[in-house]
Amino acid sequence: MPTLSRLGAIALAALGAALGAACGGPKPARTAPAPAASPSDTTGLVRVRFARGTTSGIVSDSLRAGEARGYLLGAEQGQVMMAHAITWPVRQGDAPPATATVRVYSAADGSELTAASGLGALWSGRLPATGDFVVQVSVTQPTAYTLAVQIPRRLTAGGSDRTAAIAGTAPSRAPVDYIIEGESGQTLAASVRDGDAATLHLYGLDDGAQLAPLSERRKLWAGTLPASQDYVISVVPADEGARYELSVTLR
Repeated sequence: MPTLSRLGAIALAALGAALGAACGGPKPARTAPAPAASPSDTTGLVRVRFARGTTSGIVSDSLRAGEARGYLLGAEQGQVMMAHAITWPVRQGDAPPATATVRVYSAADGSELTAASGLGALWSGRLPATGDFVVQVSVTQPTAYTLAVQIPRRLTAGGSDRTAAIAGTAPSRAPVDYIIEGESGQTLAASVRDGDAATLHLYGLDDGAQLAPLSERRKLWAGTLPASQDYVISVVPADEGARYELSVTLR
């Protein structure tokens, strides 16, 4: 099964940190991952659903110390999936919570899917088969959290102008992700227009190369691609319901 490189996972971890900041929560403290067993029964698990036209499903929940909970998700072979558990204090004024640990399993046989970055609050990888998967969140102390599961939509820059154009509305504060395959030496241009303050995050999926870092809050990036790989283009909304128009040209 092809997996993301460690550098790619580091780039996704940066995206996860920004998600936490965007949602207004504290930065989670680092802690050892909580142990969790491979799930053997999916009965009663909450299914993560994506609203029409979106690339993410969001679930808010809480756990007691040492607990783990699974969520069911249907996806297709070869799709890239990112699952991030953003933790919050259970009560206002509590100390920052421990980082949750996210694991992913095949619902068909209970086998665990490994991530190049190892265990942590963010899991990322390409899915090996079409079917249901269990995204499991575990914690070491009482923790509230938001689980954001993202599957980027693949873009094709077609037509005479080699451009893909998308208009949408962000269902939450989570980035809306797209993915496009590019070759070394090609020119890529991405821009976002909006009635709100959406910005771009653009990076290489395999090597983690940051073309438009989150911190720069760009609305436009254009340049030569450094490597042949998939590139993630994320629209980062200012708030839930933000409208945007994304244009991507690849030549």
